[in-house]
Amino acid sequence: MRSTLLKHFKNRIKKWNTPLLIQLWIFLLFIFLYQLLWDKFEIDLNTIPLFVKISDHIGNLLLVTTPALLNPLFDVEIVRNGISIILPNGFSIDYDFYLSGIKQMCLVILLFILIPGPWKKKIWYVPLTVIGIFITVFIQFLILTFHCLIHPEHLHLIQDLLVGPIFYFVILVMWMAWVLVIAKTASLKITRQPDTTR
Repeated sequence: MRSTLLKHFKNRIKKWNTPLLIQLWIFLLFIFLYQLLWDKFEIDLNTIPLFVKISDHIGNLLLVTTPALLNPLFDVEIVRNGISIILPNGFSIDYDFYLSGIKQMCLVILLFILIPGPWKKKIWYVPLTVIGIFITVFIQFLILTFHCLIHPEHLHLIQDLLVGPIFYFVILVMWMAWVLVIAKTASLKITRQPDTTR
């Protein structure tokens, strides 16, 4: 029984053994290991002067542009107070290192430097992915602020279930664009081999 189950499993792996799926597993493993390492050394990484400076700059941009965009759009009075923005309902959103996207920016830089592909394309694609992460940070902060105007009691729920996963969806899309379109190291074509277990 055990040997037939193992044989069946091996045949299934051979059937779906494509470069894209192999690269997808490597991608997921890389993300998982990166998360573990970042969580282990997070306190040390949050004090690196370059990271702190970038985080402060991103925070300043977010805290200035969010009220400037949302005040006229929704006819509300959102006010900046130091590292926070205060909403008309009295709720405040505090900016901190975790909202800066530094973790995800470092992730895409490492990911796209390490994955296979032509360096001439990496020279422009790696900065493009960092810009993509910055735009994602901005959109996430706008979503959080807008949601807190309506339902401030659900801030952490929205942050964990909606806003957080957006990063990894964007990173997955950028990775697929690299693998399938730009570097062309894999394709979506799946060649099925005959099932020999029957």
